[in-house]
Amino acid sequence: MKNLSQAEKTDVLLTLALAFEKKFSEAGETVQAKPLAQLVESNFSTMPAEQLEALRSRAAFLDELPAENLTLWQSVWLDKLRRRGKAMRLDENINPAHIVNVLSREPRAIQVLILRNLPADLSRRIALYLDLSYEADEISGQNGNPINAEIVAHIRKTFLANFVALEDISEPNDLDRSSVAEITNFVRQISLREMAIACRGISSKETLAAFLNRFEEEDAREIAKYLTELEKVRPFWVAQADELVRQTWRTDLQADKLLQKLGLKLLAIAFVQRDQTAKDYTSQKLSTRDSRRWKKFVKEYEKQFQSGTAEEKIVLEKRRKMLEKLAAKFIQTEKL
Repeated sequence: MKNLSQAEKTDVLLTLALAFEKKFSEAGETVQAKPLAQLVESNFSTMPAEQLEALRSRAAFLDELPAENLTLWQSVWLDKLRRRGKAMRLDENINPAHIVNVLSREPRAIQVLILRNLPADLSRRIALYLDLSYEADEISGQNGNPINAEIVAHIRKTFLANFVALEDISEPNDLDRSSVAEITNFVRQISLREMAIACRGISSKETLAAFLNRFEEEDAREIAKYLTELEKVRPFWVAQADELVRQTWRTDLQADKLLQKLGLKLLAIAFVQRDQTAKDYTSQKLSTRDSRRWKKFVKEYEKQFQSGTAEEKIVLEKRRKMLEKLAAKFIQTEKL
């Protein structure tokens, strides 16, 4: 439960309340179906006021749903709870570097077995990353003795436990549904966009030109393009962008590294208050190095959110929502 967001904890508690009510009924007791609002009062009345109010609000919403919709909602959540922490498949949106990292710690026999069960193209890429040269029949399984099915199942389960699949995420958004290539490009685009917003605070054309000369030609051109498109940005957000760029800037940091770091920080803001599964899923799409940096940024922003003033929390929440909207627009455009 500690890895769930507050909204998800609310749904989990309501799902379990319904499940227990049904179990008592199946045990022989005569239990008439109760509205969720009534279950909240009978099961959770001693919870802290804020959490209790969230339960009441959510229960009131769910009680208005048609019976079949409520049943579907409950079945989806029960399935998620049963599968939690038990990956059933290898998601297609995993940066191969993470698979390499996992397999690099395994003996050759395990590596061969895993590679044999990966898609052919991915298997070849992983073998190259690991600097391994396997015989074709070794990977295909045409030589050697068959392995006990229970051993294979255990190895598969242990391997999959290192990763997360999209269906493990509660209520995934467009950012969650992005591919490895899309999330990589999105990080770059939000960084260029943020840099352009910060540049709106530069009043001198000469100073702006000198600043843009620090970047690669293509990056400078895209920043300039964003500058022309973002003419109506409020001064407040210009100041916010300028502050973030200044915090990220280092004289010894190359321009492309600066943009990547800035993009990862912005992506981290989009995941403040998301549950751990959603964070893990996005983390595995990044390179191993970027994944470590991004996780650090997420923790920093979550700490900032928890300890911040009411005004700082509002600003961070607004930025998070803005980034989610940008992601939805960007991902949908990419898929066209």
